[in-house]
Amino acid sequence: MIAVQVVDSAKRLKQFIELPFRLYADDPLWIAPLRSDMKRMLSARHNPFFREAEIEHFLAVDDRGQVQGRISVSIHAAYNERFGDEHVFFGFFEVAPDPAVAEALFEAVGNWARVRGKSRLLGPYSYTSTQDAALLLENIDGRAPTLLQTYNPLWYADTLKQLGFELAFTFSTYGVTAEQYKVRRKANRSDRVMPGSQFSVRTATRADLRGNLDEIRCLFNSAFAENYEVAPISAASFKFQIDSVKTFIDLEGIKLIELEGRAVAFFLILPDLNQILDKLKGSLGLFDLFKLGHYKRSVEGAVIALIGADPTVQGSGLGRLIGEEIVRYAEPRFSRVDTMWIDDRNPSSYVLARNLGMRRTKRYGVFGLDLVEPSL
Repeated sequence: MIAVQVVDSAKRLKQFIELPFRLYADDPLWIAPLRSDMKRMLSARHNPFFREAEIEHFLAVDDRGQVQGRISVSIHAAYNERFGDEHVFFGFFEVAPDPAVAEALFEAVGNWARVRGKSRLLGPYSYTSTQDAALLLENIDGRAPTLLQTYNPLWYADTLKQLGFELAFTFSTYGVTAEQYKVRRKANRSDRVMPGSQFSVRTATRADLRGNLDEIRCLFNSAFAENYEVAPISAASFKFQIDSVKTFIDLEGIKLIELEGRAVAFFLILPDLNQILDKLKGSLGLFDLFKLGHYKRSVEGAVIALIGADPTVQGSGLGRLIGEEIVRYAEPRFSRVDTMWIDDRNPSSYVLARNLGMRRTKRYGVFGLDLVEPSL
């Protein structure tokens, strides 16, 4: 028997956070998040997104009292305003390999959604489409995930399909080694392909960082206003996400491309903090604090965390300039660069990745289910 419980106490919240540590204990590719970061993410008091969405969390518990699964459910008003009021997201999805666990969780999620007049489940999104997204479908390069890439057993997708979910769309991630992008840079210099360009490039300043990179947030919202699945990010939620990595941000890794003094494109590159998290195993101890500087210097990879361009200037050679600037920054600093997810329906981002010499490393899927009223 599987019982589903609402996460409504400190004890159950701890169980929610701890479950993946048990499920992935023998998986060398899983990167444990910091428990303290997870606690803040799941906290209505700390995470401002709880003021923008209706959110609930559930646990699936067996008859011995052991947690066998978890899931979140959220209604993001800004997303529904743009894409239809029927949507409910599920996320933070983790289950033991027992079909009854997932079935019980989604029965609870479906009932929660129907009570609120919603008719379509979509996910996994934790808690929305601009945060941790999608299930891993193919681990093409066989490597552990980088920062901002999700990870799960490949059988999760089959579990969802058995419950009636259909694949709604796919994402991919891409990566390139230093040797590969050095060769690419020689063959693809922007000053050769963009004679007379009116674009200028500037590095983000400390003032930009103190302002929580709000110009980048606004440009991101503008760049993705007509794109699939992306709802605008509020200033409070963007600050919350930036604050979690602010210690590790290198301003040289944030570039704004301007045209006639107006920012029209940007990218944000972060060190692959998963290489640090892999050492910490979920907790930051006193000795780890002393070693933090060494950990930071030991990071060999980088991740293109955000990238965007105003639709009015796309197709003007801007992608080649962005690619050149990414390589110019990364080449002397990192032995590898990876992307976060790129929607497979977004040809401009795919072309940029290919122009950088990147190869597909992982493939992800988002799943949807139209809810029907339970029969009496």
